[in-house]
Amino acid sequence: MNITRHLRSVLGSSIEAARAALRDLDDEEVPARLRSIAKRGDGKLPLPLTRTLLQRIDEDEWFRGKALEALERQGSVDAVSRTYLKREPGWWMAVAQAVAEAEAADAVDRLQQLERTSETLRTRATADRAKLKAVRRELDRAEKASRDAVDDRLEPLRAAAATARSERDRAEAEVAAMHEAVAAAVADRLEAERTAAGLSQRIRSVKRTAAQLRRSVSAGPSASIPREPLEVARWLDRASATLTPYREAETAATRVARISRAERVLVPAGIAPDSAASVDALSGIDGITVLIDGHNLLGVLDVSTMATGRARRALIASLGKLTRHLGDSVIEVVFDSDLEEGRSSSVSQLGVVVRFAQGDLIADDLIVEHAEKLRGAAVVISDDREVRERCGGYGATVLWSQALADWL
Repeated sequence: MNITRHLRSVLGSSIEAARAALRDLDDEEVPARLRSIAKRGDGKLPLPLTRTLLQRIDEDEWFRGKALEALERQGSVDAVSRTYLKREPGWWMAVAQAVAEAEAADAVDRLQQLERTSETLRTRATADRAKLKAVRRELDRAEKASRDAVDDRLEPLRAAAATARSERDRAEAEVAAMHEAVAAAVADRLEAERTAAGLSQRIRSVKRTAAQLRRSVSAGPSASIPREPLEVARWLDRASATLTPYREAETAATRVARISRAERVLVPAGIAPDSAASVDALSGIDGITVLIDGHNLLGVLDVSTMATGRARRALIASLGKLTRHLGDSVIEVVFDSDLEEGRSSSVSQLGVVVRFAQGDLIADDLIVEHAEKLRGAAVVISDDREVRERCGGYGATVLWSQALADWL
């Protein structure tokens, strides 16, 4: 492509003469490959078309003659173009030399242009380096000023952070000390509750012992049972003779009532009285009264809180579940201590009757006394063996407090 460009500059007169010759030819005389060139105006011919035109001049002697005639009409003084078209001896040497000179001149021009460009780039690089150094100096100055400003602003923040950390450490130490104090207070409270529960149990035991002593004193002296076999037999004969009138005085109606009470089984055989199933078995039975030893049941649920009013209120509330389970039956829970204002009983919102022993009485006495009146219609719930035995002697159904605790 560069050779064609150099040929176009060296043989420019020949090319213009050939284009003039094409314009002078009739349409049918114009070679097919050159018709597109003939139709172009006087503008600069592109390199591909220039190469096509030069090839036609080299190959077609007739067309080359027409181009030479056009060159002579133009009065051109271009010796190289004239030698090229006339094909004088050594024509190709003249053309090659002219092309070489054109290439050399073009190379010189390019070299000079490159030198000018290089000089411009060196000048720009020098200026850019100077600008870069100035920018770096400005950047260093800005960074130093920024670090100084940051340090100035961070210094009070660092001091505040150190103070905050010190305050936090002191607060954490105070919180830890408070946790230890709370834990110690909780331990002291639990120990006090356990002590109170133990004292409550001891008070109830003392009350029970005192009640037993009062019953023994009120019963008066009794004849001692003889130890000798013969005397024992005689003592039994006298006792039998003494009791015979009372046995014979039992009426038929009394026997029917006693048998009726004995045959009334509230808890079917095979169900343990200390299991939750024994409480389930009471469902659907109307007309019974369930007597619950309150403090005894609280001791089974949680001995550490049994002496507190909060535990008593929580138990009364939970017994509402038992009132729904038993329907029309009566639920009574009996405690040892008195109510406020000297009241001996109350009824909760869920229908649980709450009774309190007053004076020298204890809850055990109230439960046994009530069971004696109700007989077979009473269900007594207590882990106190003496209470169960005394109430069972009156025909009451006795269950363990553990059964109700598990059921609840």
